[in-house]
Amino acid sequence: MFEGKYGTYWITDDILFVVYKAGLAVTLKVAKEIVSDRLEVQKNVEYPVFCDITGIVSSNSEARYFLSQEGTLLIKALAIYATEPVSIRLTEFYLKTLSHKIPTKLFVNKNQSISFLKPYSK
Repeated sequence: MFEGKYGTYWITDDILFVVYKAGLAVTLKVAKEIVSDRLEVQKNVEYPVFCDITGIVSSNSEARYFLSQEGTLLIKALAIYATEPVSIRLTEFYLKTLSHKIPTKLFVNKNQSISFLKPYSK
């Protein structure tokens, strides 16, 4: 398990789990550090990623664009998990307005999100 400034990262059953800290506002600077932390954990190995964004309260357009493009390096597929209405709305907007290089889907059910990622694990 790796504890970064903005989130916690770990690998279980060949899936990388990322849980962001509560009250997080994602700017371009924050997004770059998040990706840097993730890549450090991955050690140059591609993984499907489960991303719990419940703690995110806002994100700016530069950060969203970076995450949808350069931020997908070494990600096979991305399951975005959200339970808060604000997080769900932010993610729906993100998915509709930006093109994505990898399979990316929003879930409100953790088990369904992991099932989505299983075919992409080793």
